Amino acid sequence: MKFQKNFNNNAALVEDGQALEWIVIGNGVGFGKHPGDLVDESKIERRFIATGSKGFDATQVQALTEINAKMLAIMSEIVTLVEPALDTKINDRQYLILADHLQFAVKRINAHVTLNDQSLLWELRNLFPTEYQTAQQTIQLINQKLGFKLPDGEAVPLTYHFVNIKNGDSEIEDTMTMAKLVANIIGIVQKNYGIVLDEESFNYSRFISHLRYFIIRRLKKTQETDTQLDPALLAMMITRYPQAYQVVQQITAFLKLEIDWALQSDEEVYLLLHIWRVTQHQQTE
Repeated sequence: MKFQKNFNNNAALVEDGQALEWIVIGNGVGFGKHPGDLVDESKIERRFIATGSKGFDATQVQALTEINAKMLAIMSEIVTLVEPALDTKINDRQYLILADHLQFAVKRINAHVTLNDQSLLWELRNLFPTEYQTAQQTIQLINQKLGFKLPDGEAVPLTYHFVNIKNGDSEIEDTMTMAKLVANIIGIVQKNYGIVLDEESFNYSRFISHLRYFIIRRLKKTQETDTQLDPALLAMMITRYPQAYQVVQQITAFLKLEIDWALQSDEEVYLLLHIWRVTQHQQTE
């Protein structure tokens, strides 16, 4: 690859043997280079097609080249932390969005603007514990390596980004919708049973997971058609767990009013069972 121009010492525009332009990222990859010089490819940590249908558009190229050299230098460590934690690979678009978000967070701190969004903290910690913990670790890494003091509140928007990376670039609005729906459903259950659910219990984790994937399927419109559940089974469940079924009916009404979803019979049964499991132990204590 031949050097064309520097964006900063850690980002440069290069050209390969097929005259295709790339933006390359790496510690010192463009340092001391002149147009036409060969680039030390061992220093390249990440490369992006700069032109053509598969490359970044002009706005994205501009955004990438404006990212602080120190932030670019630490991005490889962040990727090394995030990818195994989320069991996924960060694509080029996600890399750019993440780097841009982190740089903007640092700019806020330098401007003495503190983000302390706690509005959905409980929901995020319970719905996306891995993503939230990874966000906290990322903030700690940045603070340690770059000497910044990003506050804990930055973990909230960063968690949204990690959820979207994990779920294949789902919209942040979908993640917020999921968090709000789960919070309301938990509230309905707790109000009807007059208890506070044990967030550390296994059944609580199962309940949260069920709600999470149910909502993801609905948001992505991938739910299966009604499986023609045996009416006798549903009738038996209603008779056996009347209080849980009443709560299911309230949740059904809430979802219809809030987001115009109608639960199928099999969804009602699964929800009923999870509600019964998550509440029965605490009721008998």
